[in-house]
This record gives sequence, structure tokens and C-alpha cells, in this order.
Amino acid sequence: MKNEIIFRLSRPYKISTTAAVSKVVLPAANGDITILPDRAPTLILLKGGLLQVLDKDNKPQERYFIKSGVADVARNRCAVSAEKVVPFDKIDVARAAEKRDAAIHQDDKDFYQMIVEKLTLLAR
Repeated sequence: MKNEIIFRLSRPYKISTTAAVSKVVLPAANGDITILPDRAPTLILLKGGLLQVLDKDNKPQERYFIKSGVADVARNRCAVSAEKVVPFDKIDVARAAEKRDAAIHQDDKDFYQMIVEKLTLLAR
């Protein structure tokens, strides 16, 4: 387990995933931040964006769209609590656009619009 961190992603009332990983890239409020083993303890405010779990070669192993939250990093653990979690492989541009158009609240519309934009950029 050396050179790994314990990563946990949760949303209110549900843990989405827990795993030993090499790196995690978080969509922090001031820009993306990479969490590595032995990082100093930090509390990070997250914005809506793409959270990525990377292997030692920087290849994405898991990806999630999150809607704001916080990350607590300490003692080789990274615990992320997000308002909403959408697995990257469970949504596409058409589905995100459909959810955006059906959303009642503006922050939900903005969240799904961000997913549409990110997926469109990644498809290029």
C-alpha cells in the first residue's frame, strides 16, 4: 500500500466508492488539484467538474462528474463528499442534455450543462 492513498467518494447518505489508488485529480474551486501520497493535511472546497482517479502512469481508472463538495486529505486518505455524483461511464452527451432540459433548478441545469461541455471537449 506504499505510494497509495485511500480514496473514498461519497454523497449524502451513500458511499459511491472506496479504493487504494495512486492519484486523484479533484476539481477544486481554484483549479484542478492532484492528490498524491504523503500530501500535507488539507481541506479543499470543490466545484462542479470531473474527478479522476489515476493509475501510476496517469491513465484514468475511474472518472466521476461531481456537483460541488469538499475533500478532506490527511494521512494518505482522500475523502470526498459531493452533493451529486455521476459516473463518467454512465452518461453521454444526449443523456446529459436531456437531464439538463428536464431540470427544474438552475444549479442542476448548470451541472448537466457542464457535463455536456466536458463530454463534448473530450470527444474531440
